Amino acid sequence: MRGWVGLVAGVVVVVAAVVWPAEPELVPVDVSGDVTIVGALAVEPAEPVAGDTVVVRATLSADRAVTLSKVVVRVADEKGTARDFPVLDDVRLDTTPRTVEASRRFAARGTHTYYLAYRRDGDWVSLPPWQRFTVR
Repeated sequence: MRGWVGLVAGVVVVVAAVVWPAEPELVPVDVSGDVTIVGALAVEPAEPVAGDTVVVRATLSADRAVTLSKVVVRVADEKGTARDFPVLDDVRLDTTPRTVEASRRFAARGTHTYYLAYRRDGDWVSLPPWQRFTVR
């Protein structure tokens, strides 16, 4: 599953693939002036079997150099239980797309919702779109 995420920090959020009705909270990134972060998020395999290792890839870039102290792909099952991928530390972005990945096993069947988040000033900022995959 692939989705595009665009964020103009502190100004406007633009989503090119899926738009959910709720507006995300806008938070500036740690640079002077506005910064734009763009990326694609995908899981592989797209339809994993219970017990499989699932890899999430985020291909990210920014309109200038910026370091995000922590980046994570948040995951919740149908009951809302967190099944996040491991947190990535000090993810440096610039104008050249960079792919980062994390992996984990999903032991139980079910539909999971996932999205990208990063940490800023002690708070997590969630970026749409919220996407889904199903473990068979």
